[in-house]
Amino acid sequence: MKVNDYCKAMLAEVSAWKAKLDVMKKTADSYGSAQKERILPLIGQLEQEVTSAQMRVDQLKNECPSEWSPMKNELDDLFGTIGSHVDRNWREISPGDIGG
Repeated sequence: MKVNDYCKAMLAEVSAWKAKLDVMKKTADSYGSAQKERILPLIGQLEQEVTSAQMRVDQLKNECPSEWSPMKNELDDLFGTIGSHVDRNWREISPGDIGG
């Protein structure tokens, strides 16, 4: 895979995570203050991870190094981490899991 193709795919991935985070924020907004206090820091952490991924993809795209597999591995790991955090946090904010 060429670096430019990989970057396009990863930028699409970043956009998908941003959309998921927007849904999580909207869902969290419908909860009471106690639930929001518990959930918003988790969403903030996920936003930081997505922003970090965005910056790394931008760096890879701009620098376009001839040897980019270390950065690819780092990004793949980061997206895996984001995915597991989103899944776990989504379960935490889903209506069935939030107590009154």
